[in-house]
Amino acid sequence: MAELTQKTDNWYVIQVNTGIEHTMCESIKQMLEPECYQRCFVPMAQARVKQNGKYVTVERPLFPGYLFIITDRVEAVQAALWKVAKFKRVLAAGGIPSPLTEAEVRAYLAFSREGYTVSLSKGFILGDKITVTEGPLKNQEGLIRKIDRHKRIALVEMPFLGTTTLVRVPLEIVDKS
Repeated sequence: MAELTQKTDNWYVIQVNTGIEHTMCESIKQMLEPECYQRCFVPMAQARVKQNGKYVTVERPLFPGYLFIITDRVEAVQAALWKVAKFKRVLAAGGIPSPLTEAEVRAYLAFSREGYTVSLSKGFILGDKITVTEGPLKNQEGLIRKIDRHKRIALVEMPFLGTTTLVRVPLEIVDKS
């Protein structure tokens, strides 16, 4: 596979059926020639869920129904994808595949780590003020719009597909005073 570039102008979003993101990503990797793309991946977010009475960390798609592909040859990728049965579309504007904007890529990269997963943040609430002490939301408290302490998530404003989207980012509140 070609080496991943740090360019931010060649990230495209592929819409697929929700729940089959990983399967589709693997199908794309098997079908495309390695020189057609740098990376195909499903953006993930860690989540703390209760299983058998204990909290465990799992990973779930950050953007359900979407996967990302980094390519300089989007037309070749799109042509090949029409052969995949469950493929929906490469997101486009005016019929032309549109990459994520530099701001969208940078916002995503600011929250994710190697492997393109958003890891768990931890923090506390004092009165009405949220303070994040560790994780990708540290010093990003102004982006938090809502916290669901039971589901251990924060709804964070993030630019995505030309608009501001609320994204579920893992946040564990360890103390509330």
